[in-house]
Amino acid sequence: MYKKDFDKLNEIPHLVVFYGNAFYLREYEKRILEKFKNANILKMYYDEYDFELAKTHLRETSLFGGANILILKHNKIPQGFEKLVKQTGDSYFFFFYYGQNPPKIKNIVRFFEPDMKEMIFFIDKKSEELNINITKEAKIYLIKTVESVFLEKELEKLALYSNDITLSDVKKLVFLYKEDTFEDIIVSILKGEEFEDKLNNLLQKIDLKRFLSAFIRYVKDLYKYHLYIKKTGDTSLKGFLGYKLPYNIEKQRMTLAVKFKEKDFYLLLKYLLSFELKLRQRKGFDESLFLEAIAFLKTFNSF
Repeated sequence: MYKKDFDKLNEIPHLVVFYGNAFYLREYEKRILEKFKNANILKMYYDEYDFELAKTHLRETSLFGGANILILKHNKIPQGFEKLVKQTGDSYFFFFYYGQNPPKIKNIVRFFEPDMKEMIFFIDKKSEELNINITKEAKIYLIKTVESVFLEKELEKLALYSNDITLSDVKKLVFLYKEDTFEDIIVSILKGEEFEDKLNNLLQKIDLKRFLSAFIRYVKDLYKYHLYIKKTGDTSLKGFLGYKLPYNIEKQRMTLAVKFKEKDFYLLLKYLLSFELKLRQRKGFDESLFLEAIAFLKTFNSF
């Protein structure tokens, strides 16, 4: 089910797997903890997982009366998961899954990236809690440049600075997390446009090491879109992504996805991955190697 379907439920099921967008995974974990704050809760995060302890907690009678609550957070489906599912009974088992392929059970809640309206609502709510005022322009800039999962921490940081936050304050104080921050320059490169001025401006604000990784992820996504469009003939990416992109972004990505042939994607990823591997193998950051990668992008013959 989707977020809106889960929100409409009159009662929370005893077994739920939450997966997808990290922002919502964190937010719904908070909601579960708040709803069951007076219950007997056992939390297990990643390496803390202990199958026998988890099984015992689900099976035993709560010392506080009522049901026991097991909250598991992991990026893998842990050993013994199916056995835990069978032990849920009158207890509650909530699995916050940060991996790619969720377990196949009935009650799965899938979260997608929150849209602008949802993020504005979150910022307004958090700003009220922190007793700060943020201008509309500053809110929009935050949404466009900060990954949603990091937004709360950035708002808390801004609250230490002032009660009234403007766009200039945000630009000065907030680190650019979001990979979308790179999209404009990546698109310029893939279109064969001049990009050095954009790159120089961007590199004054972000870590150089993040750029190649972001570029590789973007090209990989384009290749997936390329294969999807080729197979289905679809003129929208909604069927592939599960949600609708803003029109201008979708049009831009689809145009690039069909522009290149499979051999172009292969060659581009081959060279970019080799540059990234070399960078990772060097002690410290090798700027000359980074510039070599940029020179390759300027001369890639498929552009």
